Amino acid sequence: MKVLLIKHPTTHFEKTAPPVSGLPLGLLYIAASLRKAGHDVHIYDAIVGADERRWDGAFVDGVYRMGATQEEIQRVVSDIGPDVVGISNQFTSQVDNALRTAIAVKKVNPGITVIAGGPHAAVMPSTFFEHPGAFDYAVMGEGEDTIVELLDCLQYKRDAHLVAGIAYMDDGKLIIREKRKFIDNLDALPLPAYDLLDMERYFYFNKKGKDGRESYRYPGSERSISMITSRGCPFNCVFCSIHLGMGRRFRAHSVTYVLDHIQQVKERYAIRHIHFEDDNFSFDMNRFNGILDGMMKRDFQVTWDTPNGVRADYLNETSLTKCRESGCTYLRIGVESANAEVSKKIVRKSLDLGKVVEIARLCRKTGIDIEAFYIIGFPGETVAQMKETISFAVRQERRHGIAPYNLFTATPLIGTDLYKICTERGYITKELSSRNIATATQGEGMITTEEFSPDVLKSLIRSYWIRHRISQAIYSLKFMLAHPRYLLIKLTTWVYLKRLMDHLLKGQMMAAIGELFFYKYKNCVVRKVGLS
Repeated sequence: MKVLLIKHPTTHFEKTAPPVSGLPLGLLYIAASLRKAGHDVHIYDAIVGADERRWDGAFVDGVYRMGATQEEIQRVVSDIGPDVVGISNQFTSQVDNALRTAIAVKKVNPGITVIAGGPHAAVMPSTFFEHPGAFDYAVMGEGEDTIVELLDCLQYKRDAHLVAGIAYMDDGKLIIREKRKFIDNLDALPLPAYDLLDMERYFYFNKKGKDGRESYRYPGSERSISMITSRGCPFNCVFCSIHLGMGRRFRAHSVTYVLDHIQQVKERYAIRHIHFEDDNFSFDMNRFNGILDGMMKRDFQVTWDTPNGVRADYLNETSLTKCRESGCTYLRIGVESANAEVSKKIVRKSLDLGKVVEIARLCRKTGIDIEAFYIIGFPGETVAQMKETISFAVRQERRHGIAPYNLFTATPLIGTDLYKICTERGYITKELSSRNIATATQGEGMITTEEFSPDVLKSLIRSYWIRHRISQAIYSLKFMLAHPRYLLIKLTTWVYLKRLMDHLLKGQMMAAIGELFFYKYKNCVVRKVGLS
């Protein structure tokens, strides 16, 4: 069958992350499995495939729509003429765009079978059938095996309604089939079908600063990709939705598979940087160390980071040294709450804060930049406990340079235990609209309890940012005094000097000061990562 997989356009709101590019990694895995099964597969990314001029658009009534128009999508569908269209919906806040894309497809040819996939499908498949006739099926959870079986049924006229892991409408009634067993042997999956995309288009947008992940930048670092080497999360954090789509059992590609994957993208696409998007990249420390050892042995000469974070209590000085030597630019760790009771009983993380401090000290010693996630506003959390988290965050930044990757407000994502708790107690005080869900983590809280309201959280966040800036300034001064080479490198290396001059020529004095003194990747500068 001829299959077209679509990454749909996106909607962005003020106070949320800006429009970015980024490989549709899930679709690349689906495409590879479908192609292995003998199907003719195409991928259309409606973000990078859109007219480039739309990247410079403006917010209208607080909304910014990024990507191809419905007319452009319809032209692509008409040109390819697929039998089946799969639409990946990654975030709950973007469901409306998935529906609009499906409607556009059906306008071209109502006979096209349209299938929804992605994380939201595992949580709330009913959403995709709210507009009658837009979607025919939704694939819940891991999609590689499910969609291959589903298309096999469609192609050979077998009963597709018996396929495990799908949802569909039957005579006006939503039918949700039993869950499909998770894939045990991830190495049986073919490597993502990168060749179905114009990879240079992504590198082009990365260079323009539109990379889907923030990273340390050096000449050539725009040749970056995201990579997921494991699935499943055995932990039980109250706010997390990962296990809804990928399960709680940790499953991973072997060390050899991961190294061969890196080698292939290095040889075929001259990759320079990898974002390891795993939720538990360091869960199996033997495997983690094996990957790092292999990266050094094969001398890939790539840099890497962990945007989704790793657990601090799994790391030590030996593993951190390997991180540095294998090309790590920064590590993110999840702290969430700095109050032991909140961490253990409410967040359900049970993280030893002493280990966080130790790892921060070791990162400073080994020359690895480090960031941390913090979250406030959990049901049952008091204002005093939130202030404890804030004080910990600013103290660790001042002493050890743990840069905060924002102070988020707890968001009751549909399907999570946090959502269930808030719903049962009547704590959700805003409509679960796309805008409210998208802006909730950025300070526009949706939760009101006996202890706090969204306005209280806003006030705490404002005070935090003032303290953060002071701590950032103190640590920056300490770092530069301890590493006098830092300023010398910044002022004599063309890549840094050009950034500085660009800000000055545009009259962006504060940005220039930030580039020189408050640059986050100070250890990368001292190590001259990517520059020597």
